[in-house]
Amino acid sequence: MFTFIFAAVVFLLFIWRIHRGFENGIMQEVVNILSGAISLLCVVLVFFAISSVAAKAMSTLTVCMIGLILLGIIFKLCNLIFKPLLALGNLSVIGGLNKLMGAVMGAAEACLLSYLLYRGLDFMGIYVL
Repeated sequence: MFTFIFAAVVFLLFIWRIHRGFENGIMQEVVNILSGAISLLCVVLVFFAISSVAAKAMSTLTVCMIGLILLGIIFKLCNLIFKPLLALGNLSVIGGLNKLMGAVMGAAEACLLSYLLYRGLDFMGIYVL
């Protein structure tokens, strides 16, 4: 039973990510992945900062604040770099290849998400295969 549900979820995940990758193109997909990674790091640093305030560890708080400022600067630099690249993706010659590579990137994301889902279910004791 769980095997069929897992297979259906993985199939829908693949369709969704490939379609979304084709719509966005590889350049936008890379921007989305970098945005997500930087956002995740910011959330982790904020949680470390909150826990360091509770533990009265000011050195950890200082490191977290510096890390957040540096991540903000990196995010702005990435934004400046990717804006012209995203504009290049609209050219008709590059657009088709951009969309095709976006679909491939979407399939790779679906593979990674499926693996993480499988490992998470395995960790919880739900065996699907």
